[in-house]
Amino acid sequence: MKKILYSTTLIATLLLMAGCSLDEKPLSKFDESESLKTPTLVYVNTVASLYNKLYDRFRGGDDNYNYMSEFTANVLFLPGRQGDWVDGGKHQNAFLHRWDPSTDYIKNLWNDAYSDIALCNASLETLAKVKQEGSVDADAITGYEAEVRAIRAFYYMWLTDFFGRIPIVTSSEMGVGDVQQSERSAAYEFVKKEICEIIPNLKAEPSQKTTSEYYARFTKAAGYAMLAKLAINGAVFSQDKWNDGKFTGGIKAVEDRVTEFGDKDMFNIDGHDFCAWETVVYCKDQIENLNYDLEAEFTTNFTNGGNDRSNENIFVRPMDDNVYRKYDTQVTRSLHYNHASTIGFSSWNGTAATIHALNAFDYKEEINKDDLSKSTFACADPRFAKSFFYGSCSVKNTTVKAGVSEDKWPYGYYIGREARNDYSTEDFSDKWGLYIVKWGGVRIKKYEFDPTTSDQNAFNADRTIFRYADILLLAAEAEYRMGVLGNAADLINRVRVRAGVEPIGMDDVNLEFILNERIRELIWETPGTRGDMVRCGIYTEPDEDKFVGVKHATSASDWQYDATGYTCVFPIPVDVINLNKNLTQNAGY
Repeated sequence: MKKILYSTTLIATLLLMAGCSLDEKPLSKFDESESLKTPTLVYVNTVASLYNKLYDRFRGGDDNYNYMSEFTANVLFLPGRQGDWVDGGKHQNAFLHRWDPSTDYIKNLWNDAYSDIALCNASLETLAKVKQEGSVDADAITGYEAEVRAIRAFYYMWLTDFFGRIPIVTSSEMGVGDVQQSERSAAYEFVKKEICEIIPNLKAEPSQKTTSEYYARFTKAAGYAMLAKLAINGAVFSQDKWNDGKFTGGIKAVEDRVTEFGDKDMFNIDGHDFCAWETVVYCKDQIENLNYDLEAEFTTNFTNGGNDRSNENIFVRPMDDNVYRKYDTQVTRSLHYNHASTIGFSSWNGTAATIHALNAFDYKEEINKDDLSKSTFACADPRFAKSFFYGSCSVKNTTVKAGVSEDKWPYGYYIGREARNDYSTEDFSDKWGLYIVKWGGVRIKKYEFDPTTSDQNAFNADRTIFRYADILLLAAEAEYRMGVLGNAADLINRVRVRAGVEPIGMDDVNLEFILNERIRELIWETPGTRGDMVRCGIYTEPDEDKFVGVKHATSASDWQYDATGYTCVFPIPVDVINLNKNLTQNAGY
């Protein structure tokens, strides 16, 4: 895999409302006369390390984009297993939407994003100086500026999604007292304008090839993918008030309203004026024109030494044990200890798919408690077996030991429909109960683990951030909202036929089907289903895994129904508000 250059001499970060004040100045700067002589040196010293920061925000962990998108949604959770993964109730509270302004992972999410934005602003100022001096090719500098603005726009899109009302900071010279809070619609319009302006200056070269200079960088296709993601959620982001019930009550309660908001949300891209739904379809078309397409095999996008050549992966977090080692624990935190040790690494027996996710796949399971070998585990969708370990568990003809209640059943079976937020010591104290505490829930399989790596968390399979199949399904939703059901069905069927499942007819197309298809195709991938749930009015709703009275770790809080929708955004961290009195808390917190 191609090595990505990174800078150790980039201007020091000016943290926003974190450990440092915006008024602080870096102690030293690199020698610009030597470090900015050529386009390559300019890239290394103003752009490359920004990508490293961005990639880190997608690692396995508790304070990043993956965690907040996946574990606050409805398809994955970190169950408490009578001691394992309780951690003060933080993971159960994330799933049950019981966070508050002092929650650590919310504070870290905010501070990390704004510290990286400060780096982007400093880089843009350096690039502007280099361009003004005229010592380096101006076209190259314009391209680098577009990349940095794309990275910054990605953070602001993320912040607009998560926090709604946010400060827009575009200068490294801005002090804390100068920071003002934008309404959500204003933040959204800023991001929209940024992405539309930079796309013409992004390179058309493929970013999914390790042989490309632009491997794992923001190219034109990645810009269009980001715009499609923004536009599909524009009906939500354009609303300054979200705690009045407009995004609660389920699909039927919300669908027409969101569609109308999107009809009125206008974009100007490449000289064309489109509504939000038209924009999504236009972006899909432009990505196709740049020669992105579905791979013949679903698994090609997630395999070691292969997915870095995928013609479907538009933007990735590069992973390579030899030249691009990045920390990632998605697999480590999921597999049962004995399963992982049989493969050849250690793991933490945590993340599992929810019952809601299993229902989206129409997964069938019948358990014989006296003889698990007589149980049945089945799913007609081939993507299920390619995304999950389920049922009996063996590695190279070695049967994995259960490690618990082995006199009840000696071997390990992942029991999908026994997944739950936590397992009480009262209800799960017998031998069968203790067994399913440790083996409840199907586990991650999608990204291929490579036992030859020097570090078990250094994978050789890149992590997808934008993938063409995702864009096809976004375009299908946009076509559905515009009433073009035949086009919507055709787009969905491109994904389904590749997966080996039956195509659907236009009469089968509705939002629930599209959302479930997104689960079937995209589960375990960034950025999770949170945005889909909010946009379709189900983020606040009870489901098979969270409802009034659902059991949880004693250190977590009860699930409560949020009829207003205030939990559709996170609270602004209390430390941030205490530091800057220009900011006010989001409604409901």
